[in-house]
Amino acid sequence: MVITILFAGIAASVIWFIVGGAVYMNPIVARIYKEYETSPGLKNWDNTASYLTTMFLLTLVQCFLFAAVYAYIRPVFGGTVLVNGLIYGVILVAIKIVPRGLDMWIQTTYPNKLLGIEAINGIIGSFVIALVITILIK
Repeated sequence: MVITILFAGIAASVIWFIVGGAVYMNPIVARIYKEYETSPGLKNWDNTASYLTTMFLLTLVQCFLFAAVYAYIRPVFGGTVLVNGLIYGVILVAIKIVPRGLDMWIQTTYPNKLLGIEAINGIIGSFVIALVITILIK
């Protein structure tokens, strides 16, 4: 089961990184982020490779944790892979995206427009990750 969890975590990370690239680097979203690149609420990364490596490694750690949790709680899921993926996606949104977004909104100067993008993309990512994990951990 450990190998399955590791494989699911790696697969979910890679697939989300590809999908995440599309949702964050598309011309519309990229243009909005460019408007705020000098905002004090955003960290300036001089090295894109370092930023992408850090983001991937952090995503990998999260996906390992999400895969391990799903493997542990999977017996309580009774639906199809798709239904289980949707349910687990809702759980990930509830424990990751909502608290993070509210915390950032309350405690930071992160621009509200970018918070909205982060929320939408985070929801998409949660469902992508959940679906990959539920497909691979049976």
